[in-house]
Amino acid sequence: MHCIIPAAGKGTRMRPLTWSIPKPLIPVAGRPMLAHVVDSLLEAEVDHITLIVGYLGDDIVSWARKAYPHIKVDFALQEKADGLASAVLLAEQFVDDGPSMIVLGDTLFSADLSVLKGETRNMIVTAPVDDPSRFGVVIMDGSSVVELVEKPAEFISNLAIVGVYYFASGSKLMKYCRELMDRDLKTRGEYQLTDAMQLMLQNGEPFGILDIDGWYDCGKPETLLETNRALLESNGGSGTPVLENSQVIEPCFFGAGTVIKNSVVGPWFSGGAGVLIENSRITNTIAGADSEFLDVILTKTVTGERSKVQGSPSQLFTGDDSVAEI
Repeated sequence: MHCIIPAAGKGTRMRPLTWSIPKPLIPVAGRPMLAHVVDSLLEAEVDHITLIVGYLGDDIVSWARKAYPHIKVDFALQEKADGLASAVLLAEQFVDDGPSMIVLGDTLFSADLSVLKGETRNMIVTAPVDDPSRFGVVIMDGSSVVELVEKPAEFISNLAIVGVYYFASGSKLMKYCRELMDRDLKTRGEYQLTDAMQLMLQNGEPFGILDIDGWYDCGKPETLLETNRALLESNGGSGTPVLENSQVIEPCFFGAGTVIKNSVVGPWFSGGAGVLIENSRITNTIAGADSEFLDVILTKTVTGERSKVQGSPSQLFTGDDSVAEI
């Protein structure tokens, strides 16, 4: 099966970290966001991925091809941010009349996608939310979708579209995305995929919904940490650091070569390779590779690679090559 993964956003809410790393490659629970996404797709037997990239796109494509050599990976460049339907249409040359999926590159989720194999309807993965005005929503009649609305001003449904879609025919999806743009149908100034799917509904293309077990937000530092915690709790930790007079409180993820001296680490610590922690107490933190933490007490912290944090108790969010003396 083919899957289109839009991953062209700049991740402005995650700066300064995203000045040097594309948002889909930010680590959470020990792995890049995009790795969690692709692993979920394997249940649906996805063997072809088209990445829609922009900012630092070469890094995303290179990583995907190296991390998943058994999957065909191609890409298209999005030069103008004018909506998800426009981004999806960039993959037109790579689709055929067979099934295609769309999954947003920073949408981490838990769902049984194996049920999609052989599905003849289009399917939308949904979840109930408290504030549906922030999302595209679906209106149901029994087991069938009857209407799709992008960010409704008034309450019409609490079933939010989470960013995971299945289309029985990739070529039909492209047909309606192109029709949307040819007719210049915009919502809030953009060509919305929700509106393209509404055109499909109006032309007799059936949609159903698929429930989701978990849906995780990685849009800003605080929710990234919440997702890191949730994934570590559900999947468990891994990695074996070198311990010297130290204690680890699980669940944690440790990259290769992590050394911990005279410290207590965890719970919910996730670190890249080569991290050094000395004379410190660290919890609920994501640490980039080759970072150092000396004489600090930290919580709710995200650091980029090769960061050095030394001093007194604090809360930080840094990009690559940062040095903090506090």
